Amino acid sequence: MPNVVKGSRPVKMMVVPYRPGQRVLFTLLVLIGVAVSAAGGWGYAYYTTVLTQQGEQANTRELSAQIAELRQENEALKRQAAILDRLSAVDQQTGAELQETLTALRQRVAQLEEDVLFYRQVVEEETKETGLVIGQLDIDATRSPGRYRYKLVMRQLDADGDTYLIGHVNFNLVGQMYDQQTVLPLRDLSEVEDELDIRLRFKYFQNIEGELALPEGFEPDRIQIAAVATEPVSKRINEDFGWVVSLE
Repeated sequence: MPNVVKGSRPVKMMVVPYRPGQRVLFTLLVLIGVAVSAAGGWGYAYYTTVLTQQGEQANTRELSAQIAELRQENEALKRQAAILDRLSAVDQQTGAELQETLTALRQRVAQLEEDVLFYRQVVEEETKETGLVIGQLDIDATRSPGRYRYKLVMRQLDADGDTYLIGHVNFNLVGQMYDQQTVLPLRDLSEVEDELDIRLRFKYFQNIEGELALPEGFEPDRIQIAAVATEPVSKRINEDFGWVVSLE
């Protein structure tokens, strides 16, 4: 009979078979479960990290492409701005140079005009009393109404007797015809003259004379004499004479 301590509750005892392999297996299963859980957590974290990094890389590439495009556009704009600056500078310089050239040309033209005027005055003063001159102009009435005798004498002053004066003269009547101013050349009024420019060639003087007939309705006011000498001295004459008729 086993020993029983007084006052203590009896303990029931059960006999269990001893299986050391089962405990080891359980321990291995627990360790494997922990390892699988840890691996799964790490794999999920890695996958999430990879996706995040890929998204960030895609965003980075897109931003890099946009930055590259902006840089190219900026460089193009810089080049255009530089070209425009150079063109503007060239235009300003060219405009200034053209303005200076035009100013100089205007000044030169003004100076030449003054020189021409001066030399013309000198020549006119020197030739005023030499070369071709109008010596005489007469208009005489005839017995026929509207018909007149004319005589124009052209002379060469300072003639040496050897040199011919060569040129031409125009003889025109200016007046009113049916309330309108009318100019009639001598060739339209005289049967003697058939040229508008009456030829001059003489040593001392040349007479231009004949009869002229006024057309009906024409009232003469003055006579225009325009003469040009080409040799020996170039000279021009433009003079007006009143219509003065000498009676027979």
